[in-house]
Amino acid sequence: MILRRKSVLEDLKIEKNGISIEELPFVNKINLRGNTTDRVFMSNTGSVLDILIPTEPNTKIENKNLQVIWLSPNEWLLNFFDNESFTRIFRDLNNKLNAENTSITDISESKTIIRVEGIHTSELLRKFLILDIDSALNSNLKVAQTIFVKIPILIVRNHTAKDKQSFDIHVNRSHATYLRDLLLDGCNQIIY
Repeated sequence: MILRRKSVLEDLKIEKNGISIEELPFVNKINLRGNTTDRVFMSNTGSVLDILIPTEPNTKIENKNLQVIWLSPNEWLLNFFDNESFTRIFRDLNNKLNAENTSITDISESKTIIRVEGIHTSELLRKFLILDIDSALNSNLKVAQTIFVKIPILIVRNHTAKDKQSFDIHVNRSHATYLRDLLLDGCNQIIY
């Protein structure tokens, strides 16, 4: 039997009232846990990733191959932009980091990412979030863990002040259809 990867929302890309909603399927992800006061962990992680993991709460850092998101003082989410980098880095992290003091888990299939873009995106998201999106996500280096209606999500700001608004919403696969339906309904209610 061959297992086939399947996107949750089957090629979702919808544009409505100036807002684009799109699933980003098959983004490989690693949940990394370790201690930032452990110099060996920080050094080995930095050399494998070729990037320093963020230690400031609710921030991200990225290069052309991956995005590293702070989740807690000892936990990060690594999103990979290509499969080669994911395979190599997953292997190298397992080889270089002390298994007794760290955790490296492939969580690629646990969540999906829904990208929401457009001029009224912040207005749309405010309808559903308990988070003050303007202050919590005030730069393109910011992320937030919050509740979208009743769904726990991770929201990542992608845009600079000059760009059109763009956010990635990380959501459990089981909640993706519900979140999409709420966003579409919200797009219908946007008045110019």
